[in-house]
Amino acid sequence: MSKFHLSKILLRKKFLSKIKKYKNNLSFWSLEKKLLKNKQNILALDEAGRGALAGPLSVGGLFLDKISLRLLIKNNIFFFDSKILTPGERFFFRKIIKKINLPYKVVLISNKTIDKKGVVYSFIAGIEKIYKYFQPEILIIDGPKIKNFPLPRSHFFIKGDRNICSLGGASILAKTKRDDYMNRIDLKIKEYNFSRNKGYGTKEHLKVIKIYGPSKIHRRSFLNF
Repeated sequence: MSKFHLSKILLRKKFLSKIKKYKNNLSFWSLEKKLLKNKQNILALDEAGRGALAGPLSVGGLFLDKISLRLLIKNNIFFFDSKILTPGERFFFRKIIKKINLPYKVVLISNKTIDKKGVVYSFIAGIEKIYKYFQPEILIIDGPKIKNFPLPRSHFFIKGDRNICSLGGASILAKTKRDDYMNRIDLKIKEYNFSRNKGYGTKEHLKVIKIYGPSKIHRRSFLNF
């Protein structure tokens, strides 16, 4: 039995209850199939860490063409919004993306850039880097439409990561990459428990900031004290 086939079995068993709960919200690649009828490829993009007080903004891009889409559909593989998954589930889905060699790229935009330019600018900057890497024909992006967005053939979907499989995959990639970063930085800056709060404004995190002040990875423009 191949590792890939084993992964499919584990996926069905481990996430059966979650699949039953959320699968009715998924489009099961219908949007992607529609877009790829007349185009050769698409790039799905989502971010993680927009509202965090510390750490980078993570922008994830999942690249799909007709061949990779057929592979996903044939093997009944689909992706959920990272926010409804446990950390273990997110990393399991990322393993599947890597195992079947789906092209992807994740970019981290630093807290300094966020402080200087803002989070929307940082999101666009991350998208542009991934766009230049893949040169896709179509972009699908999670979130409301961005005014004066600079890239052509871009489609925005509010809460798209909840019902569009490729955006769910992009959200998983963005979230796991950012969590990796916060876990590593926690080993260097131990006072803030970044491995636990991932830079978000929990009561514990806010209390520690008041005691020690902001660290080098805190977004000072997000702090009110």
